[in-house]
Amino acid sequence: MSCNKSQDVRVIRINGKKKQGVRLILWALLLSCAGCGKPVAYSGFEGATMGTYYRLQYRLTSGCEPNQQRVDGFLIEFNKGLSTYIEDSEISEINAAPAGRPLPISPRFARVLDAAMQVQQQTGGAFDVTVGPLVNLWGFGPEDRQDAPSLDEQARAGEAVGMNLISMETANGEWALVKAHPNTYIDLSALAKGFAVDELAQQLRAAGCGHFMVDIGGEVSAQGHSPSGRAWRIGVEAPAPDRQGSVQRVLSIDGQAVATSGDYRNFREIDGLRIDHVFDPRSRRPADNAVASATVIHPQAMFADAYATALMVLGVDEGLALAKDLDLPVLIIAKSADGRFVERYTPAMQPFLVH
Repeated sequence: MSCNKSQDVRVIRINGKKKQGVRLILWALLLSCAGCGKPVAYSGFEGATMGTYYRLQYRLTSGCEPNQQRVDGFLIEFNKGLSTYIEDSEISEINAAPAGRPLPISPRFARVLDAAMQVQQQTGGAFDVTVGPLVNLWGFGPEDRQDAPSLDEQARAGEAVGMNLISMETANGEWALVKAHPNTYIDLSALAKGFAVDELAQQLRAAGCGHFMVDIGGEVSAQGHSPSGRAWRIGVEAPAPDRQGSVQRVLSIDGQAVATSGDYRNFREIDGLRIDHVFDPRSRRPADNAVASATVIHPQAMFADAYATALMVLGVDEGLALAKDLDLPVLIIAKSADGRFVERYTPAMQPFLVH
């Protein structure tokens, strides 16, 4: 480099659902350069939403003046549709409704659920937004549990799980959802933060912002240049417990979104076995494979997060095969038999890696 650069490392922490801990940590590596050409002014603000934080950073240009009050209002309205932690939200009312009758849903709800159905089909059922009853049964929900649920308990909970138990229909431009089982519980948290990131990024583009980063709890979308004058750099945390906060890999993105899912923060011991919060909807049991974390780059944060969740279920080989078929940039950090962590990534990921 022709000049001295000071490094400002900003931690982006992702708080999971209640009692699910931290799903992952990403880092935004924002490099500032003093005396390296004409300075460019950046601004931003941050706040709280969805049980975690949000942060916007953007270059100050004509017309690019995001308003925090409007952003806060948008996020409040967004949560009233898709948050399972708001008793009278749209999704909570749907979950409490009986089976067999059409339930009106908003276009936003329909959009997210349609994306979930798409990923569910592409992954052969490894991604499923109705798996909540099983997650709760194993103690990762509102109630703790020290012993493994019985086979009868698992079977009863499994009766309400499966995206084949929900369907969408439309008439005269109005969307409706039908549940086939009264206890089917939809949880869109694996897509909702990403979709909110996508909507905020679109709002910034519409306002004429060409250089920005949007981050909600670690779901990140970035475009243009960072304060360093080059593409935004996002760091993926090393999944080893003794390396908490250290960066495993740095990614360079411009016009993409990135999401990471991991099993190294939210786990518990049940009957002497280590069980993490990632569940395989196909077997109705906790996922059992070598994936420690999965990072996905995609034009939409909603899909990046959904695919990252699915890769945690699929495992290394099956997950990489799917990613190659879909031409997805994917980085998997896997646990080896001797306790080391090994990187595997698709050819599509290589251009984004900072060496």
